[in-house]
Amino acid sequence: MRPAGREASQPRDAAGDYRQKTAYEVSRLSSRMMKGEGHPAPLGDPTSGIVLVLEQPFGPRTLQALKLSLQAVGLHQAYVTYESTGLLAQEIQAAEPHVLVAIGAGAANDIDAIDYPLVRQPFSTAEPGVWFPWTKGTKGLRTPALAPALDDDAAKRRFWLAFLTLRDLVRNT
Repeated sequence: MRPAGREASQPRDAAGDYRQKTAYEVSRLSSRMMKGEGHPAPLGDPTSGIVLVLEQPFGPRTLQALKLSLQAVGLHQAYVTYESTGLLAQEIQAAEPHVLVAIGAGAANDIDAIDYPLVRQPFSTAEPGVWFPWTKGTKGLRTPALAPALDDDAAKRRFWLAFLTLRDLVRNT
């Protein structure tokens, strides 16, 4: 039986179906996140293949700095979510990222706490700014926290040097 409006000659678009499914699932999780704890809405495209988890505090200034940082490395579509939402495991499963980034030790610990199956190396043991195999199909990257980098030059340098590793993704595409 064919869905209404779909002609027999039209093949299914698997990539489009995947994007729709992912967008739908993440949208449901996002509204639960905002209702439950009052977290801001996630940013970016959950089908981008790149998920960043931002540690608290994440106020407007921190979010703006992260947006500008992503634009600077050419990854403005990357999906940004937050630690301590209680929905991180579901978000990661829905997005199925090729790259997972923990911004700050709190985000690294929150990712490790979900006890994701088949993890090869936990985020808490990763060196900031160095790619590592989180799972067989997902590269991990840990950066220092962003919030302290907003007001301290040394923290800004540490964050930015680690964050610049994301440029590798743009060069390889």
